[in-house]
Amino acid sequence: MPRAPSPPEQVDWIDEAGQTLASLPRSEIRRRNLLHRVTATFVFHPDGRLFVQQRSPEKDVYPSLYDMCVGGTVISGEAYDTNACREIAEELGVTGVPIYALFGHRFQDAHSCSLIRVYACVYDGPIRFQPEEVVGGAWEDEASVERRVAAGQICPDSAQGWARYLAQHGRGRNFAQDVAPGLAPISCAGALDRP
Repeated sequence: MPRAPSPPEQVDWIDEAGQTLASLPRSEIRRRNLLHRVTATFVFHPDGRLFVQQRSPEKDVYPSLYDMCVGGTVISGEAYDTNACREIAEELGVTGVPIYALFGHRFQDAHSCSLIRVYACVYDGPIRFQPEEVVGGAWEDEASVERRVAAGQICPDSAQGWARYLAQHGRGRNFAQDVAPGLAPISCAGALDRP
């Protein structure tokens, strides 16, 4: 007997204060460019480099651009922290490390309208790409990341988050050594258990 198709994934349409207005199919959130919750996580190597990945050409938003964050739309009923942990595990295979909450920011352009919570983690294990999401990537130093931003190769929402990160934490600082010790770690245990 054939399996019934899965119901469409539901995403919360929110107001500027982050309160839920309605839960709608993800496709409707995208089509109407409604404000919704998103996470973005910087994945830093202990030596200070940042992992930069190239998005799949099949992505519905910013196809084939480079992204310096592992990001994801928060589905209805999911917490920001849980989403951030789930996304780094699914997209890059990053597990077994805590994440650190950095800041929130609001982003909007013709393609996306989101209230983004930004995180970071430190990881030096193997990277395993989710082929539907990521076609490749590499560890890059700050100068290389800045060149990509200047060339317009980076997704605009993560470029905005990167600018805020640099303004808040300063250029040339190693996240693992200079920033993370002053932040509270958030465990990712159990994050792959979807609500």
